[in-house]
Amino acid sequence: MPTQFTHISVQDGLSQITVSDIVEDKLGFMWFSTQNGVNRFDGYNFVQYKRDKNLDGSGPIGDFVYKLAVDKDSGDVWAASSHGLSRYDHKFDRFIHYPLIDSEGKQHRFVATVVYDRTGQLWAGTNLGLFKFQETTNSFVHIKLGDKINFRVQDIERDKNGVIWLATNQGLFGFKADKPLYTVPELKDVEVTDIELINQNKIWFSTNGQGIFIKDDTVEPKLIVRPLSLKLLTQSISSIKQLRNGDIWISTLAGLTITHPEKSPITTNLKYSTNKSSVLSASHMTRTYESRSGLIWQGTWTSGFSKFDPNSLQFQTLNAGDSETTRGIANDANGNIWFGTPEGLWKRDSKGETTGPWTFENEQNGPTFLEENSIISIAYSSATNKIWVGTRSGLAYLNDDQKYIKYLTHLRGSMIFTLSIDSMGDVWVGDFNNGLIYVNGKTHDVKNQWKMSSITKILVDTDGFTWVATMEGLIRVNRYTGELLNLYSPDRKTQYRSPRVLTWISKSQQEHYWIGTQGSGVMKLLFDEQLQDFTFQQVAPESHLATLSVGGIEQDTHGNIWVSTTEGVAKVDSNLDNPEYFSGKNGAKNEGYYINNSVTNVNGEIFFGSPTGITYFKPENVAQSDWAPPIIFTELLVLDKPISIRNADGKTFPLKSPIYEAKEVILQPEDNVFSIEFSALDFSAPERNQYAFKLEGFDTTWNTAQSRKRVATYTNLDAGSYKLLVKGTNKDGVWSNQVGQITITVVPPWWFTTWAKILWVTSVLAILIGFYRRRIYALKQQSHLLSIQVEERTAELEMMNKKLLTLSTIDDLTGLRNRRDFRTNALQESSRFERGGEPFCILLIDIDYFKQVNDVNGHACGDKVLIQMGQLMKGQIRQQDLLARWGGEEFILMIVETKIEQGQQIAEKIRLAIQQNIVKFEGLDIQVSVSVGVSQISLAEKLDDCINRADKNLYLGKKNGRNKVIADLQ
Repeated sequence: MPTQFTHISVQDGLSQITVSDIVEDKLGFMWFSTQNGVNRFDGYNFVQYKRDKNLDGSGPIGDFVYKLAVDKDSGDVWAASSHGLSRYDHKFDRFIHYPLIDSEGKQHRFVATVVYDRTGQLWAGTNLGLFKFQETTNSFVHIKLGDKINFRVQDIERDKNGVIWLATNQGLFGFKADKPLYTVPELKDVEVTDIELINQNKIWFSTNGQGIFIKDDTVEPKLIVRPLSLKLLTQSISSIKQLRNGDIWISTLAGLTITHPEKSPITTNLKYSTNKSSVLSASHMTRTYESRSGLIWQGTWTSGFSKFDPNSLQFQTLNAGDSETTRGIANDANGNIWFGTPEGLWKRDSKGETTGPWTFENEQNGPTFLEENSIISIAYSSATNKIWVGTRSGLAYLNDDQKYIKYLTHLRGSMIFTLSIDSMGDVWVGDFNNGLIYVNGKTHDVKNQWKMSSITKILVDTDGFTWVATMEGLIRVNRYTGELLNLYSPDRKTQYRSPRVLTWISKSQQEHYWIGTQGSGVMKLLFDEQLQDFTFQQVAPESHLATLSVGGIEQDTHGNIWVSTTEGVAKVDSNLDNPEYFSGKNGAKNEGYYINNSVTNVNGEIFFGSPTGITYFKPENVAQSDWAPPIIFTELLVLDKPISIRNADGKTFPLKSPIYEAKEVILQPEDNVFSIEFSALDFSAPERNQYAFKLEGFDTTWNTAQSRKRVATYTNLDAGSYKLLVKGTNKDGVWSNQVGQITITVVPPWWFTTWAKILWVTSVLAILIGFYRRRIYALKQQSHLLSIQVEERTAELEMMNKKLLTLSTIDDLTGLRNRRDFRTNALQESSRFERGGEPFCILLIDIDYFKQVNDVNGHACGDKVLIQMGQLMKGQIRQQDLLARWGGEEFILMIVETKIEQGQQIAEKIRLAIQQNIVKFEGLDIQVSVSVGVSQISLAEKLDDCINRADKNLYLGKKNGRNKVIADLQ
């Protein structure tokens, strides 16, 4: 039975609130008749066809369309309206109107119904007559029923005896061609609203005020009709519809009645109410329709229509009390399910009946107290027959003989997040703030306690170990020794290390362990016998599941695992591949599920706890939809303007038939922007349908599209022929085997046609030949001049390159290497040393009191000192040594293939040479000294390490009076 409908009305694009009839056409579009024309629906948008006031075929002939019928061969849709009968010709997207003229020449304008009987014969019922369609003449002929006919024909059907039954506003009538009109006495002057074939052997008649009457489909007319005893909301009925599964939906003026007499005597009545929990959107139901995908559509008189997906019943919701919130779940030895709500503890027995709540031992069990003591976790002990309850305020329990849940006084104030019971009945308690507590299930004494991170799930294994999932990884506890094995330890290798935040652990049927994580899906924990250690393996690593957070994991009898996640429920088959996903459209919870709230009962039902109730289901009843929706093109736009076949204006029009029927779109050269909208006709949850499209001849890969933007747009295509292919999925993401395709032909401009190309080629060749010789002469002259210019330009470029190289490597004041060039060459020498070469020494040389030289004599004097010092040092070293200005008054020297003793000697030599040197500047004699730091590279060092040691030695020389050489030896 439906638990929720999706309601659609004028705010969604429907032309008017009264939906009198619903059909599905041959292409898969849904059609809805209203008091303001008819509506075609593709799951996202409505196309409204209103009264054809201008008689141009733009809509039905009347405003109020009462009844629709689909021609199974052509796919056209018939519309019976308040002003006549029309047929929608889908090949030309237009309506054709059919006058109904009786035998006296009078036209019948009020057409109440149009219907195909069980043999395929088309009938039309009017306010005062009956008409039969003749295919040979494409017209209707009047059926004369009598001289004084004053009833309105509202429905028509043929029984197995060939009797035509007429439901009218004055009763039920039957006739055969060779017999007079027969009036059913039981329904004389009673309005009969609908006729429905039931199980192919019964005919049901609905009435306005007298309920339902039934007729066996094999009995002679005068022995036919009897009232049907059925518990209805009201005796005033609009219509009857039997679904393919045998359920019968009865639309009444007070709601919806659903029954299946051959299966169950129980009748379900759904009534409208103004609160948010109402399943229906209105009281007055009009008509039910079942589309080919199995979706059920329900029309209303005052609120548009609703749709119901039977697949949404695969997952059901368990609630108790006034709150949707449930927390904590466990099953006992009798098959009962225990769960918590803000009101207390509840029990659901194996028959599905719920009792409770049990509350705490407190006289004030009011909202504030219950909130402070809200249930978080539940566990059942078969050894002691206790229900253990973890709350925000401590650990409590319930015995059979207790009226209230009773707290353990010594654990009051603890936030108990998870519980597990071992075979002795002892309780393993996961305290969110205080770690793991081991409690004697009989005496309630604390047997042991371990401090650890917040605990999310506990598994008591059968081998003397207890597994603890925490916010800081997985821990194994030895129950006998108390020893802990931390599988999240940083000492463990990556493949042997648990994820950090764990939400679940349970044992599989294959004796390994299922691990739930936060943001990384499901993992397997296995013990590697060869390595003698535990390893972690990701389940379906390339799937969306591997990105989700897990609440709980249950394994069914077929080895499939069912996973509650932050987005609903996932199913992974026994091969642990290709997860299937189920969400709100299937009855699961889009908002996700709590961690540590999962259980399977003795009947194989799986229960997952969520903030809005417990989801429960039988795995064998859950499957993804196998509906393969047709892919339909719904709109063509050229230069951002909608194109309709009804507006065709000549030979250059892009379409020859409506876009949903078209095989080709022909675009002119100026039509350089076009868009085609499409739809996969799975109406159950169209927002979840996915799309991919590719323009063969242009695209090399498929483009993806979401339901909110189902459009392929292309611009400035070259002339030629292309093929647009579109794929779509159903609501469950299963790709349809039906592919939409349409040819796109781009006409070339006239100057790109074959004859134009020949003309252009001929003209160009003539011009080329005319200018050929003249051009050859000019080219020779230019070639000579160009060769001269190239030689000059090449010389200039070589000179500029030399200058650029000098600027990038030479200090422009001293002419020595700059810091960058020194490092480049020094690193090469350092690499040679690392490969087994000879050591080198680094000398850092700094002019003492150089600031005074600048301050007393000016920067020009300082520059001259720097220049002479550089040249002086350059004269003291070998060509292969590297000397550079390091910065300011500091120089650096790398003496290659030299040990520290020789390096110190060279440094001393440089120091003495500078000390004895006199710089002449504007009549003054300038004499300076230097301090030198010396270091030798070692095997464990990099170049910068060696330079830093030389720098430290230089600092020591400065500190010890300057004019000194300090080497590593000192």
